[in-house]
Amino acid sequence: MVRFVVAMCAIASAVTLGACANSEVARSDASAAIDAAELDAHIDAAELDAHIDAAELDAHIDAAELDAHIDAAELDAHIDAAELDAHVDAAELDAHIDASTGHDACVPGLELCNGVDDNCNVMIDEAFPTLGQICTVGMGACARTGANVCNGDGDGVTCDASPDSPTAEVCGDGIDQDCDGADVACPINDGPDGAVAITGGGTFAVDLSAAHNDQDFTGPSCGSTGGRDVFYTFTLPVAEVVYFDTFGSNFDTSVRVFAGSCTALGALQRCFDDQCNMQQSQGALSLAAGTYCMVVDQYSSAQTSGALTFTFTRSGRTGAALASTSGSVTGTTVGATNVWTPSCSSGSTAGDQGHYFLACPGQVPTVTASTCATPTSWDSVLYLRKSGSDADLVCNDDGGSPCGTASPIRLSAFAGATGSGAGLYWIVVDGFLSTTGAYTLSYTVN
Repeated sequence: MVRFVVAMCAIASAVTLGACANSEVARSDASAAIDAAELDAHIDAAELDAHIDAAELDAHIDAAELDAHIDAAELDAHIDAAELDAHVDAAELDAHIDASTGHDACVPGLELCNGVDDNCNVMIDEAFPTLGQICTVGMGACARTGANVCNGDGDGVTCDASPDSPTAEVCGDGIDQDCDGADVACPINDGPDGAVAITGGGTFAVDLSAAHNDQDFTGPSCGSTGGRDVFYTFTLPVAEVVYFDTFGSNFDTSVRVFAGSCTALGALQRCFDDQCNMQQSQGALSLAAGTYCMVVDQYSSAQTSGALTFTFTRSGRTGAALASTSGSVTGTTVGATNVWTPSCSSGSTAGDQGHYFLACPGQVPTVTASTCATPTSWDSVLYLRKSGSDADLVCNDDGGSPCGTASPIRLSAFAGATGSGAGLYWIVVDGFLSTTGAYTLSYTVN
């Protein structure tokens, strides 16, 4: 019985298991169908999303294309506006060009310097590249700057500045005051420390037109305030008469003679100005042994010329100036020094006395002299000589007229002796061999 029940149960279990199994299969199939449906739904949803995304993408693309079209349209509009502006500008330019030329249309021609576009290339005065540039006119201190402007003919440019006026040049300062392109060198004797030594005598030329004014000096025959000046120095070993002149110079001169060196001036000896009815200077001075300074000056600072010719001559002897062009003087050769030897008595060792006078340029002095009025008869010799020369212009020993013909004739005379040109002339009373004595010298200088 028990076995039967178990068996039945087993059979029932089998049947149930089979039913269960079939049920499970059916259930599985249904689930699969549901899953497939859900999958289809998902696929459809995904496809729908894809369609939506595509549609949105298309919409974005369409919007972008629309923006691009709009941008392109705006760009075209800008370009059109710019071209329109350019056309307007060109039209306005043409209008300006037409207005400036006075024509309805530009007719090309030669480009001139006139502020107008003559060749119709929309450029003005382009053929003149230096127009408006900085320019300079004049030299030295006269130089002035300006700008290049069109010249009157329109075929070039010219500087609109004008040079300043030149002034008197001052040497050695690095400035070209007279505007000739250079600063001139100073004369070597422009200052006292550069004084030229003239002890040996001679003629000296220098241009002091640009020299400095180192000494202003006024006084009798000293000129005005003085102008540019130069310096000379000389030394005398013994007392003697010196001669100088400035004939041949091209300006109004004055000469001052000082004792001492030019850097340590002593007493003024004398001033000289306007001799021989000229603006030049001439003089003779009897000076003691020593050193002297000569200052050759322009008469005033108003002088602009300065070509100086300066002659200095030492006579080598002392003497006395003749006070007038005719007259008589007395003296004695007793105790006098034998300075010169007469050409007509070469053996003379007697002492001699000299009397001097000056001659002007172009003058030919004619001299007559005699010792005929001498109260005692001693053997005198008489001659005429010019300083700077050892030769006698005339010499007489024991002459005739105007002393007469009485024998023995011991006195001397000459007539009609001539000199030549400016300078210092001497009438010398000498003696034959060693004879000396008192004399009266009569003379005439024409």
